[in-house]
Amino acid sequence: MIKETETIKDLDLKEVMKEYDNLFDLVPCLITVHDRDYRIIKYNKEFKDKFAPEPGTFCYEAYKDRKRKCENCPVEKTFKDGKSHYSEEKGVNKNNSTTYWIAKTAPIKNSKGEIVAAVEMNLDITPSKQLEEQLKQSEERYFSIFNNIPNPLFVLDYETLVIIDCNISATAAYQYTRDNLIGRSFLDLFNADEREIFFTKIRSLSFIDKVKQATKQGRNIYVDMWISAYKYPEKKVLLVASTDITRRLETEQQLIQASKMATLGVMASGVAHELNQPLSVIKTASGFLLKKQRKQEPIDDATLDTLISKMDCNVDRASNIINHMRQFARKSNMELELVQPNDILKNAFDLFSQQLKVREIELVWEQEQRLPEVIADPGQLEQVFINFLVNSRDAIEEKRDGLGIKEGSDAIRIYTRSNEENVIIEIIDTGIGISAEISDKIFEPFFTTKGVGKGTGLGLSISYSFIEEIGGSIEVRPSAENKGAFFTISIPRADRIMKNQGGR
Repeated sequence: MIKETETIKDLDLKEVMKEYDNLFDLVPCLITVHDRDYRIIKYNKEFKDKFAPEPGTFCYEAYKDRKRKCENCPVEKTFKDGKSHYSEEKGVNKNNSTTYWIAKTAPIKNSKGEIVAAVEMNLDITPSKQLEEQLKQSEERYFSIFNNIPNPLFVLDYETLVIIDCNISATAAYQYTRDNLIGRSFLDLFNADEREIFFTKIRSLSFIDKVKQATKQGRNIYVDMWISAYKYPEKKVLLVASTDITRRLETEQQLIQASKMATLGVMASGVAHELNQPLSVIKTASGFLLKKQRKQEPIDDATLDTLISKMDCNVDRASNIINHMRQFARKSNMELELVQPNDILKNAFDLFSQQLKVREIELVWEQEQRLPEVIADPGQLEQVFINFLVNSRDAIEEKRDGLGIKEGSDAIRIYTRSNEENVIIEIIDTGIGISAEISDKIFEPFFTTKGVGKGTGLGLSISYSFIEEIGGSIEVRPSAENKGAFFTISIPRADRIMKNQGGR
């Protein structure tokens, strides 16, 4: 009876051991049992499939293809203190690919409580480790690209516009160190009186051109700015890229200035005639007074008052002409402001009217009295209008020379009006006209139909560029020969720009 019972117990134990071995093999992680010499005395199927060990292999050979024990060995620590230990490991599996795992060890004791072996269970973290490596490489590539882009780049907090990050080009362009820029408001790089305006623009626009900023040394630079919003670890940010256009604008200003000087040269005879009129009045009045004084003849108060008044008025007139010429010749400061196009046209007419009178060309001007304001550089806008007046005058004279006769209806007509979006200026002349063949070329730099020494080819090109930069356009209507030219200048209304930008 006793023997029968013992047999049943033996059978139960075998079943339990068999079940244990099955579970040991089926556990979905790496399990090995080590003796005190660090030899693997037992392992599960997962380990076998991954590393294909030889019988009696040392653990450091099987796991890591090493010739000696690892310096930081969790199995060794378990044998020493009888406690469990954790570590993160890396090894080479049987197909020579790298495997990463987290190891945890535990002691195996005999009936006397002595540690006779150590079990090591390893959780394969290769996929997550590979993702971590890929992420690290991706971040390294991102930072490499970010820092080596030649244009300044800023990462700004969306709500405050505080600089979160910037690249090396930003430190070079603005002459700050990276530590000086990070944590500083991006608005500190703008003039104090414009910061509120740009706070709104930067958060609402994707592109802003001709932005004036200042370096650490206080030097003004002009940049074009591209802005995009995106998420930057758990936070909405703005990525701002800028391109320094200061040198380009300086070159453009030199061309504009050269064009102004050429225009002044063209107008010299007319201006001389314009100045000659007030000087003649002053000369006549002063001569009369001098004659009376030499003869010691009395002058009645009314006559004296009239003469002095005429002299005073004509001194002012001459002074105004000279001041206007000086202002026109002055180099533009590239500052945009609210201007009234009718006023700018009047200034251009005052400066150029004598040119037309001398050549018997009529100027017809029909203006919308309450024309909306536009945002422009007043000096450059006046130059645009004068360029068109010069071209119209030359086209009329070229027609006269070609036909050999002067038509009585030679005229330049200017009409100003507005619609919901734009201020519109139409300039129409009775000159030679513009054929369809050249209508697409007339705004190109240095293109001119005038004879050698009669045109620079810059006037219309500069005018077109300036109007385009303030958001406007210039269109030309092709015409038959000797049927005149028809230009339309459209400039965005200032009130519409401000409304679209949410105020100013």
